[in-house]
Amino acid sequence: MKLNRPNPASSHTTADLPEQSPTPDAAAGDSALLRIGAVAGITGLLLQVAMDQMHPAHAQPNDSNAAFTEYSHYGPWTGVHIGQFLGTLLLVIALLALARGLSRQRGLAGALAMLGAVTALILAAVFAVQMAVDGVALRSAIDTWTSAAAGPEKTSAFQVADALRGLEKGLSGFFHLNNGITLITLGLSIALGRLYARWLAGVAVLAGIAFLIGGVVTAQSGFSSDAGLVLTPALALLAVFIVSICVSMWRRAAV
Repeated sequence: MKLNRPNPASSHTTADLPEQSPTPDAAAGDSALLRIGAVAGITGLLLQVAMDQMHPAHAQPNDSNAAFTEYSHYGPWTGVHIGQFLGTLLLVIALLALARGLSRQRGLAGALAMLGAVTALILAAVFAVQMAVDGVALRSAIDTWTSAAAGPEKTSAFQVADALRGLEKGLSGFFHLNNGITLITLGLSIALGRLYARWLAGVAVLAGIAFLIGGVVTAQSGFSSDAGLVLTPALALLAVFIVSICVSMWRRAAV
């Protein structure tokens, strides 16, 4: 009986084998997704800036009576909020494209990217509900309030609208919290990896921390000046990160 001798070449474990490079199809898919993400991110940011300029903002947002009166005279209210939703959706697509590439890294860097992708999806879901409440339900309640006869009917209509406003504030707070977690996890993934410049990680983490603080303040005080003091620099840092990472993703797609 002939004994089969072990082949030395086959005695190596899979851990000894060199890491395989992505297949041509996978590399092409990654490049296409990076380009889509880069375009979506810049487009979403521009759309958000445009919608922010169109949103009425003369009345103090925490003064429901004054704010509702201003909103009631603004015709494109629902359209602006649909635009805000689409802008945020495009930004989330950019973050998901970024997370997909970062998730190919080994170890903690890849794991953090996957976590960032999950929180980015939650971020989009929370904002969709917030825009439905603010852009549709609240406007309907405000219209009912403005058309109601003076007395108990008008008081009840205002209370309904104000309750929806409270729901909107809560959703806004948790939107900012998810925004912060997403930026911090993706920023740390960039810092631990070698795919993008490390300074981008710093911008993302700083923006994420500011959004976390802003989310807590918004949940406690609504659309207050205190919340604005934190969220204004957070939004500026986010804009810097989005523009820079989208340019980097486009360049990386061309490699």
